[in-house]
Amino acid sequence: MVASSPVVAFLAKIEHGCLILQDAGSDDDVSDWDPASSSWYREGSSLIFGVQASVDGPVECEVWKSTPPAVLPAHLFEVSLPCPSGWLVLHDPNEYARMQFAGFHGSVICSVMVDDPQFPSKVQILLRREGK
Repeated sequence: MVASSPVVAFLAKIEHGCLILQDAGSDDDVSDWDPASSSWYREGSSLIFGVQASVDGPVECEVWKSTPPAVLPAHLFEVSLPCPSGWLVLHDPNEYARMQFAGFHGSVICSVMVDDPQFPSKVQILLRREGK
């Protein structure tokens, strides 16, 4: 299925060059992430991944619950993320950019596509119910 618009979308300068996607009730710590060794890291119901730093310009981010009409070229990762509250939050570490939206109760498959695997300036997050 292809949707015509994302669940949420934003364009923002991301201070520390990373975004965090997590269950709204999560207090998991993703500070052990080493961006030099991996482009992403998951701890419990939180994940963090690298994007273009604010000094290099803004990041365009979209969250989808079905396949976007034009999928970005690089598949950064796909992972199962526990979502016990049924709500997800996408934010930067300082929470200058913060979006909360309905996820899926239980767990969600998160696929992240980007325009550039090293320093993404465009990000698409595709969310699917686990087992679908």
